[in-house]
Amino acid sequence: MTFIKRYLCISFTLLCVACSTPKPAPIKEQSTPINQAKPVVVPNWSVTNTPKPATNSATTTNQKPSTTTKAETKTETKTEAKAENKQTRPAAEAPPSKTEAFVTDPGFRIGKPSTAPVIDFFNGNSNKGIDYGGKMGDPVNAASDGKVIFSGNSLRSYGNLVIVKHNNNYITIYAHNSKNLVKEGETVKRGQKIAEMGNTESDRIKLHFELRRDSKPIDPTGYFDS
Repeated sequence: MTFIKRYLCISFTLLCVACSTPKPAPIKEQSTPINQAKPVVVPNWSVTNTPKPATNSATTTNQKPSTTTKAETKTETKTEAKAENKQTRPAAEAPPSKTEAFVTDPGFRIGKPSTAPVIDFFNGNSNKGIDYGGKMGDPVNAASDGKVIFSGNSLRSYGNLVIVKHNNNYITIYAHNSKNLVKEGETVKRGQKIAEMGNTESDRIKLHFELRRDSKPIDPTGYFDS
């Protein structure tokens, strides 16, 4: 009887100890924390709770001013180009003034090669001299003292032609003559008759007269004495 009582007492004691031991928390509750923050997803980035790199932000910030600067620079360049064009166009398109057209060498003057009326003036393009319209055989006179360096008709479109060389690298040309009255190498005086007006290689009777300086045609108008 004593043994049974002792056994019951020990069993009761063990039961009490077992009931008083706290139960461990469920695994599910331990793996799920309270108030868990939701993951933050940044565009083009898949890492949770990873902020956008500072360098990327700086680059994005700097790109906008850079774009604005390029646009402003492009606008300023166009404005400057327009301003330059506006300033240079009038100078390029403006026709030469009378002062420029009639710039002369005060040390070299000439007389008119014919008394016939002028039918076409110098323009530097289609006409590199002055044309006088007269009658067949009208006198063609030397514009100044000089030496005949050509007399013939071998130059195309000039017909019978006389070329006289003067001082300071000036030459005068007399074209479409019906007859040349001087030969190469002869010395001529101002006002001397050197040819007769005609229409060789021309559609009408005329004298085509040119004044050239260093082989370049120039307007003879400003060189005439009267």
